[in-house]
Amino acid sequence: MDFGKWAFSNRLLVYFLVAVFMLGGAYACYDMSKLEDPQVKVKLAMVVTTYPGASAHQVEMEVTDVLEKRIRTMGDLDNIESYSYNDLSIIQVELRSTVGNADVEQCWDRLRRKVYDAQSVLPAGASTSVTQEDFSAVYGMFYVLTGDGLSNRELNDYAELMKRELGNVENVDRVDIYGEQRDCIHIRLLQDKMSSLGVLPAEVLATLNGQNKTSYAGYYDNGDQRVRVTVDDKFRKVEDIRRMIIQGHEDDQLRLSDIAEVEKDTEKPVRNSITYDGQHALGILVASSSSSDIVKVGKAVEKRISELKADRFPTGLDCHKVFYQPERVTESLGQFVLNLIESVLIVVIVLMFTMGFRSGLIIGASLVVIVFGSFLVLGNMDGTMQRVSLASFVLAMGMLVDNAIVIVDGILVDLKLGKPRLEAMTEVGRRTAMPLLGATGIAILSFLPIFMSPDTAGIYV
Repeated sequence: MDFGKWAFSNRLLVYFLVAVFMLGGAYACYDMSKLEDPQVKVKLAMVVTTYPGASAHQVEMEVTDVLEKRIRTMGDLDNIESYSYNDLSIIQVELRSTVGNADVEQCWDRLRRKVYDAQSVLPAGASTSVTQEDFSAVYGMFYVLTGDGLSNRELNDYAELMKRELGNVENVDRVDIYGEQRDCIHIRLLQDKMSSLGVLPAEVLATLNGQNKTSYAGYYDNGDQRVRVTVDDKFRKVEDIRRMIIQGHEDDQLRLSDIAEVEKDTEKPVRNSITYDGQHALGILVASSSSSDIVKVGKAVEKRISELKADRFPTGLDCHKVFYQPERVTESLGQFVLNLIESVLIVVIVLMFTMGFRSGLIIGASLVVIVFGSFLVLGNMDGTMQRVSLASFVLAMGMLVDNAIVIVDGILVDLKLGKPRLEAMTEVGRRTAMPLLGATGIAILSFLPIFMSPDTAGIYV
């Protein structure tokens, strides 16, 4: 079939297809997910188990070794590293690089089942193992919350408010707080007073562990009425803890304040802390979903933060922007569009001097139509605009220019030889179709092994 003659015979259809490519490509470019890099799932998980009071050797023999042997039976593993500390066991599980993105979640499900099955043989003092595998979330937005004149508790409350509100924004996948310092009750036992009053530390710990628990107290039947009985022994404030009764050896009753100092403070030692301009602050990290447009999500997050500042934040509470990935994505995409326009203009101007005004204009127009048509196809195939896809456009531009020059040059040669215009515009396509297709195929085959690679590099490309 001669596609050249068919196109000239169906000009209205060709014009319609060109309009579809241009308008559809422009809409796809606007609506397509925009990222800085392709989404790659991290094939690493951690299994964390606490064993209070156990030495590192006990943790290794009774917890780490048991879990590690169970985990090694799940398959698709590349490497396992385990760390046994006093009171703590950490196991890092890494999958093979050839495991596809679609199979990663299934592997983590198998890991969780293996860890769950091993819980029954762990020692009684060990806590339930926690499996953490969500390391693929990229925090594209980082804000810092500072409160002049606000206490740590108040700052934490407003950080939780931001976490809740930003988590409700469409396409926001995850919101975390960094540097949060939780309130804690510190009880410092006084050894001299305990010795004189005959109280053992174990007795104090047993009494404390028995407090603040919800207990079933039953019901009281009073004729036709049945009244629920509750025991209200919850600690409401620090003074309640100080007045807690402890049984002594000689059937005497002591208060905790008689043998210990009780005070309210933050957790020590501080695990994570952040300051902004010398002020204590909290970090708010926002991650968007992998299939979303980070630029649109960023605008929605900024809008919600502005609403919170206007309606919910008190005087002295400020939210500062530290890192904002949508700006970087917008900048890189804007740079690509600028490079695209510059490349088309350079090609058109150069070809105008070497091949004539009309030839240069035709080649430049064909480049624009093909690029917009590629955006349309990429958007319909759930593609994303990021570094790799934009780099592929730059690479394809060179092949498009070469092929267009060959075709236009062939047409000009045939016209110089006196051939009719229609024959000159269609004959060159038939003559050069296979050579140009072969050259394009060779270029595609050179990158095909990377594209078909099942490991992380292939998924990234």
